Amino acid sequence: MKPILLFDIDGTLINIKKSFTRELIAEICKELNIDPGEIKKYSFAGRTDRDIFYDFVSHLPESEKLYIKVKELYLYLMKNHFSNEHADVIDGAMETVQFARENNIEIGLCTGNFRESAFYKVEAVGLKNVFDFGGFGCNHADRKHLPGEAHQDFMKTKGYEPEPANYVIIGDTPNDIHSAKYFGARSVSVSSGSFGKDQLQKHNPDLLIDNLVQMIDWIHQKNTI
Repeated sequence: MKPILLFDIDGTLINIKKSFTRELIAEICKELNIDPGEIKKYSFAGRTDRDIFYDFVSHLPESEKLYIKVKELYLYLMKNHFSNEHADVIDGAMETVQFARENNIEIGLCTGNFRESAFYKVEAVGLKNVFDFGGFGCNHADRKHLPGEAHQDFMKTKGYEPEPANYVIIGDTPNDIHSAKYFGARSVSVSSGSFGKDQLQKHNPDLLIDNLVQMIDWIHQKNTI
């Protein structure tokens, strides 16, 4: 059976420009009267949006209600302001996605982004109607549950049930590797984000690469294309 590829977004397919992120955070903090200095304490890499935003407001009064407001405002700003000018496509991303499409390999998303913002991002850089299933950071604080969610979405969309080993989780952080192992999938780790190859190697991915196009030969070796 051909592999089912599940792509992370940030640090794997695209990088969001820091200037846009800073402006977005500043607008959210201004609108909701939150100290913007608080969010500087948190790392975003490899985490789900639910985890990040709840962590951001958990120390504040009525944190549950505030989390919902932050999420709604964030999605509104992403929908109305995010464009291809705010992102850089990572080298090899488009070529790898095109390879998969040309070879009828199923491709989905496995990302900590909220579902809505995930599609805002990929569509803005020219990947509209490419990914039709996935696991997203809406319902889980722990990223390890996302491949299982993508699996459920795949079955709902495609109408059949693959084995976990048929999936390949592709990402740029240790948490992507851990989530693949938790689900029973294979992992491809690419050092295009905030973690270097030495840091990623410690977590024993099935494949460690510098550029996504290096994955193409590995797919040919491991599977019948």
